Order: sequence, then C-alpha cells, then structure tokens
Amino acid sequence: THHFIELAQIYLDANDLNRAVKVCEIGLKTHSTNLDARYMLAKLYLLTNQLSKSEQFLSKSLNQNLISNKMLKLFIEIRDSLNRSPHETKKIADKLLESQSDDAFANRWLHQYQTLQQAKSSTKSKNESTFKINQNIISYTFYNVLKKQKYYTQAELVLNMLESSNRINSKIYKEEHQQLSKLLNS
Repeated sequence: THHFIELAQIYLDANDLNRAVKVCEIGLKTHSTNLDARYMLAKLYLLTNQLSKSEQFLSKSLNQNLISNKMLKLFIEIRDSLNRSPHETKKIADKLLESQSDDAFANRWLHQYQTLQQAKSSTKSKNESTFKINQNIISYTFYNVLKKQKYYTQAELVLNMLESSNRINSKIYKEEHQQLSKLLNS
C-alpha cells in the first residue's frame, strides 16, 4: 500500500529505526517514485550511522531523477561530512539552484565553495612562484636579486644557506634576516 510511509513515520517516532528502514525499503520496491519515502529512507540511513549507504542511495536517486530539493540538501550535507570532492558537490548545489534559485542553503554553500576556491588559487599562485635553489648559485648578489623581486621566502632560504656555509658576515645576516622577517609578515 502507498500508506507505508505513515507506518515508517510511526516507527521513526517510536525510535524504532530498524523497522522504519525496513518498511521504507519494502515500500519503495513497489512505490519507487515516492519522494517523501526516499527522503525518509536516506535520513534513516543517516540516523543509523550509515552515511555511505545514504550517500549511495541519494546518488542513485539523483541519477534516476527521483530527487527533491530537501533530498539534494541532505545529499550536500552528507557529502560534506564525508569530505567528498567539493567540485562534484557543487554540481548538486547547482542542480538545487536550478529548481530554486533563491535557496538560502545552496547559495550559502556556493559562497563557501567559492571562498575556498579563491583561497586555494591564491595559495597555488604563491607556491608557483617558488623554485629550487641550486647550492652552486648561492651568493649575496643572488639573495639581493630575490629580495628585490619580492621572492622573500626564497631570499630567506638563500640567506640561511649563506649563513650556514659561512659565506656571509653574521652582523649582515642578522640585519638582513630582520628585514626579511618584516617583509614576510607584512
């Protein structure tokens, strides 16, 4: 009967989660398009600490185009808690925004995603400016070139290499190191 969801809700209210799961699974065999029952089953999997099973079920529902907005939100939350690829999760958030462009949850998630991507790209660009320093080219002149071109991290590395190989006066090293520290922290 299509009233199976009501029985599942009774079991859920009584905190008999295993029976509620069983009722939903059996009911969905004959009424597979019931979105409320699909949402309830995904939520029940979550409540019984079966996050991966809930994720798989929601993924299958999405592929079959048997998914509601609240199921999409639950899917996003589960993927986030399982540390899944934010890039793939963005596709789910985009699908939610297709059907409801003013959805606060999806817009907030998308804003956090974009902030994370911007942070990653700025970190990536900083890392791209680094390069390996060959021991044979270490000199005070090379240090000054790096400092002048604002490669402060690399300049600090060269300065430390100069100091460890006794190629720089300790007084000059201390002065330069202080300057670099200020530049790196600004």
